[in-house]
Amino acid sequence: MVRLVTFDVFMALVDIKGSLVPKVSGVLGLNKLKAGKFVQTWRQKQMECAAISNSLGHGRIPFRRCTELALDYTLAHFKVPVTPSQHCKLVMSWDTLTPWPEACQVVAEIRRRGYKTAILSNGDSDTLNALAKPFGDNMQHILSAEMAGAYKPHPEVYNLPEQKLRILKADVLHVAGSGTDVIGAGSFGIDCYWANRDCNKLLDPTFAPKNEGPDLRGVLELL
Repeated sequence: MVRLVTFDVFMALVDIKGSLVPKVSGVLGLNKLKAGKFVQTWRQKQMECAAISNSLGHGRIPFRRCTELALDYTLAHFKVPVTPSQHCKLVMSWDTLTPWPEACQVVAEIRRRGYKTAILSNGDSDTLNALAKPFGDNMQHILSAEMAGAYKPHPEVYNLPEQKLRILKADVLHVAGSGTDVIGAGSFGIDCYWANRDCNKLLDPTFAPKNEGPDLRGVLELL
């Protein structure tokens, strides 16, 4: 029986591209097309850095540092000059990403139905707390990968609901925004809903989600 609904942030709850493309375009003076490619590369390298962190065995590289390293790579790749002030502004823009249009309403309805809610995501605690603000009291807990010392899909991240909230994985429904997160939750034994906005195919169908849909509204059908 579901008691807790956990949410990935960066793919499930917030719109990375829609939030960052205007910011990158304004700060760096890029047109919308080039800004879109810039953001895509930045995000790709950010997640690559997180994956490297999981593999090296030297402790978790902070998410903010992954964001900085990925930005440095992307600036060099696109040969775009940047001032220290602009660099800082771009890095901190990850704390103000905009929720998907239906996100706040869906989370509020989940709480209205009596379920507990939590963010379960790869960001550092300060970033996740900032991104949780639009949800107000409807987002009750912040479970950061920082607490686990690793990044998803490492199993220690998916163990946080039991470790921190004493809620068994059998009582958790995780809302993922990426195929990697779906596989991580499935491998750990947590039921998962995939907000699959880009109609992606799961790399390993062994860990298929309990259900999926084009946005967050499908979560309500499972509760």
